[in-house]
Amino acid sequence: MSEVITLSDGSMLDLARHPLPDGVEDDGTPLNRAQLAAAFSVSVNAVTDWVNKGMPVMSTGQNGVAYEFRLSHCWAWRQDRDERARASKLRGDQLVAQASLAFRNLDEDQAEEEGHLSADELRKLSEAEYHRNRVAEQRGDLMRVDRARAVIEDVFVAFGTAMDNLPDFAEMNFGLTAAQVAQLEEYCDQIRGEAKRMIAERVTSAGAVVAMSGRQPELDLG
Repeated sequence: MSEVITLSDGSMLDLARHPLPDGVEDDGTPLNRAQLAAAFSVSVNAVTDWVNKGMPVMSTGQNGVAYEFRLSHCWAWRQDRDERARASKLRGDQLVAQASLAFRNLDEDQAEEEGHLSADELRKLSEAEYHRNRVAEQRGDLMRVDRARAVIEDVFVAFGTAMDNLPDFAEMNFGLTAAQVAQLEEYCDQIRGEAKRMIAERVTSAGAVVAMSGRQPELDLG
């Protein structure tokens, strides 16, 4: 049967979730600070620290009266506290790992290769890579994404304008027929669309790999 107690911070502790180990019974006999320290194989100062952190007490010592504790309550409190600490550390490790992979822009294969590393190892690896990237940026070997995107957008605008003007230029200088101009315009639109697609995939999709070469539409102006 579940027994719930209220802790000093107002939270509820379900004793049934953390029963005493097999062979250990709690008949309700109160323990003093020294006895509880001996039961948990810790110092009396450690027990005092637990009390300050919210461990439940049966009665608060004052006027020469010692603190009194119930073994099952203190055991459940410690187990619950340790469980929360482990869960918090695990969540923190997961966040560190996710952030490390995201900040370093790793693809799925690279992420799988580093999946066995601890949070501390990932942190050290990320710091080392950050410093390498900073040096590479200062040398001009790397460019930040926002700056690269701005350059690409400027280049694409100029490229698009050139594609728009190419059919008129070819008509005036090479005497193309209306049908040939229309075919050239369609060809330019295809090139511009493919360039836009490749830029979008490379800039916005982390880890995306797009072939640099490929067969272009055939243009017959004969």
